[in-house]
Amino acid sequence: MSRLKGFAARLRSFLRPGSADRRMEEEFAFHVEMETARVERYRQEMRDGRRANWFHDFRDDLRHGARSLVRQKGLTSIAIVSLAIGIGANAAIFSIVNAILLRPRAVSHPEQLVELYSGDQRQPYQTTSWPSYVDLRQRNTVFSGLAAYGVGWQFRLGAPDEVRLVWGEPVSGNYFDVLGVRAHPGRTFLPEEDAVPGRNPVVVIGHGLWQRQLGGDSAVVGRTITLNGQPLTVIGIAPPEYNGMMSGWASEIWVPAMMMPLLDPSRESLVTSRGSKWITMIGRLRNGVTLQRARSEVDVLVAGLRAEHPGEWLDEEGGSVREYFISVLPERETRIHPGMQAPAHALTALLFVVVNLVLLIACMNLAGLLFARAVARRGEIAVRLALGAGRSRIVRQLLTESVLLSVVAGAAGLLLAIWALGALIASMPPLPEGIRLSLDVRLDWRVVAYTLAFSTLTGVLFGLAPAVQSSRSGLSAVLKDDALAFAGSSRPSRSRRLLIIGQVAMSLLLLIGAGLMARSLRNIRPTSLGFATENVLVAPLSLDERTYDRRAAHGFYEQLSDDVARFPEVEGVTLVEGVPGGFFGRSRSSTAIEGYTPHPGESMEIDASVVGPGYFSTMKVPVVRGRDFAARDRDGAPCVTIINVAFATRYLGGPASALGRHLTRHNEENPAQPRMCEIIGIVQDRAWQSLQQEPRPFWAVPLLQSDRRRMTLLVHTAGDPKRVQAVVRRAVQARDPGMPVADIQTLGEHFSAALYPFRLFGLVLGAGGLMALLLATIGIYGTVSYSVAQRRREVGIRMALGAVRSDILRVVVGQGMVVVSYGLALGLLLGLLLTRVLGSLPVETPLLNGVSAIDTATFAGVTLLLSAVALVACFIPAMRAARVDPGVTLRGL
Repeated sequence: MSRLKGFAARLRSFLRPGSADRRMEEEFAFHVEMETARVERYRQEMRDGRRANWFHDFRDDLRHGARSLVRQKGLTSIAIVSLAIGIGANAAIFSIVNAILLRPRAVSHPEQLVELYSGDQRQPYQTTSWPSYVDLRQRNTVFSGLAAYGVGWQFRLGAPDEVRLVWGEPVSGNYFDVLGVRAHPGRTFLPEEDAVPGRNPVVVIGHGLWQRQLGGDSAVVGRTITLNGQPLTVIGIAPPEYNGMMSGWASEIWVPAMMMPLLDPSRESLVTSRGSKWITMIGRLRNGVTLQRARSEVDVLVAGLRAEHPGEWLDEEGGSVREYFISVLPERETRIHPGMQAPAHALTALLFVVVNLVLLIACMNLAGLLFARAVARRGEIAVRLALGAGRSRIVRQLLTESVLLSVVAGAAGLLLAIWALGALIASMPPLPEGIRLSLDVRLDWRVVAYTLAFSTLTGVLFGLAPAVQSSRSGLSAVLKDDALAFAGSSRPSRSRRLLIIGQVAMSLLLLIGAGLMARSLRNIRPTSLGFATENVLVAPLSLDERTYDRRAAHGFYEQLSDDVARFPEVEGVTLVEGVPGGFFGRSRSSTAIEGYTPHPGESMEIDASVVGPGYFSTMKVPVVRGRDFAARDRDGAPCVTIINVAFATRYLGGPASALGRHLTRHNEENPAQPRMCEIIGIVQDRAWQSLQQEPRPFWAVPLLQSDRRRMTLLVHTAGDPKRVQAVVRRAVQARDPGMPVADIQTLGEHFSAALYPFRLFGLVLGAGGLMALLLATIGIYGTVSYSVAQRRREVGIRMALGAVRSDILRVVVGQGMVVVSYGLALGLLLGLLLTRVLGSLPVETPLLNGVSAIDTATFAGVTLLLSAVALVACFIPAMRAARVDPGVTLRGL
């Protein structure tokens, strides 16, 4: 032991006085002491005949690494903050994915559950009729229970003077039993409570509704609440963790499906007609039954139903016959609707790419810092090699430090993810009345395990190269204090240059994405949807089916429109079934067109809507040919319709030949006899239907020739629409005191929820771009500063030989900007690939709305921005180099 200490003392005497400050001397002594103690312990174990204890080595590595990181507070803080941002963003995104896609529904044994969807080859994941569900429930032998539910049903809760809208699910009587969900307190439905239409007025309410509206009073079980004007007895409260079958969307009311004819008299055929397809089935597999066997039996049962009821299971269209079938999917594949999985997975993958690019830039910074730190620690490493440590030992020690650093950053990232998720939930815009989200984004074991594994992998991947390079330091280089022999060697210098190129390229890629999304968001804001959106108030109207028949509903709409139009600041009033571009803004209807023969297999489900008199004129949608709807287009008058230019071009040879032709629409009074409607107008396309990539064929029918209880009143005002918000509320309640008025808002507020996903994605890209810019700036500045520090002698000699400051500035900045230019070129190439990816995602609404694949302004602007920042990051260290005193530098040689 004394010989080792003596060697260390002699080694320190070789070092020039003043070459390291006291802090570096303490660091050096600490590492020598640790390695000396380790070698002595190893020799003692060998003398005692014991095997080396790996646990002691691991403990020493951790203690050594922890103390080393604590001593280097600046480097450690920068590394932890940089990594924590990237890891925290990953953890936040993974928490959302976990809540929606990975975490099973709050039911008993979800691995035994399957969902059944009816459809054809084009649209395989659709709903089924109630009579078909009953047939399958009675005839199957593979399910211990087969239940049914409907999604997205709106109910009116409360007495007429205090109505609130809530969303819920009409379900079969065995729904909760099949799912294994138990009410607390109370009970769930009994089989006999779903046998006869309207006989058993009972309801199960959600835990959130119970707490929010009823104060959490357990005595509510057995009481009566009013739903759609009907008294229903509360028999149970759903457990707090169960919010229905639609992930992310909270259902708060469950009623027996047999009660729907009473709650919604206009749809009394829901449980009797095979043409009313509105339910999704969910089954629990019997013990020992495989998914494949269940699919085989369902195929056999559907073949039988196809023979018995061809009108439901076969469809002749365009000269071909479409067969409907049933898809049986396990519960894990239905946590979001199967038809939405492709765009959901694509957007999720894109978000992960963004946050991982930020993390990659942070890791490149970390690798650069570790390379620089390796140069500073060459003396320590050489001494440890001289004391007997092998290179594998050095690599393991340095890897332990980098992994420890990344794990600490992972823990900080988890805290950052909690904050980010809270901010995300708090920033969500108001949703339509009654809609509540059920995103449980808590950090469960999956999120914690993912974050820790991700952090460990990050530390290993980006600490390995500096660790291997550090282990190659030799004792002779240390004794000579030949810093340039290590720091100036081609391999580490090349590595640092590659890291800077990668950081600049990734930063430019993220900045391009952020710029493109910013321009796209400007294009899809409400004021650019192709129709008048300035100064518009939106008032959803929901009439009671029991109070208003078709004629009374028409009278209400006309009278309310007249009342609102009398206000001085109101310039126009109209009605529409669903506001274009927002929630529920589009429906589709099977259409037959005079003079058009569909191609084999062509779907004739075309976008359609119901609008009020003067809708297109009021919304300032140009009428290309013909006229707008008028008050005379009502029941008893000839049926009329209006199409858009895309419809006329696609099916009727263009606008010039479309007027006077006829479409066939569903006859609400006599479904067996469709109505022929004359085309009286053609309107401009633009993007006013919804936020879609290109105009789709569309047709509209007048409200006064339709049977609708739910419409939206659109009020154009001369000034700020909020000034008439209160008077419109009073006008609505004066006509119907029971009408909910909480959702009367401006059109901008109405669109805020629909545009939120785009804004969120733009925010993620923008934040990622700014963070990437900051990290890249730090990386460039640190690398150039380190290079300048290593080349102080060279700079001093150059200046002693006659070089002026401008020469030094030009050399240092030029060398730095050459490396940056390589990164910019690579980033531009990646940016071109990014635009193709964003434009080809399988989503109906494009992320790049109105932005070309090569947006010159965006590409040029962000490239100049990053170049300017990089120039500043190179110029500051260059100025420091230019101020070197050659005399002081030469005296230090």
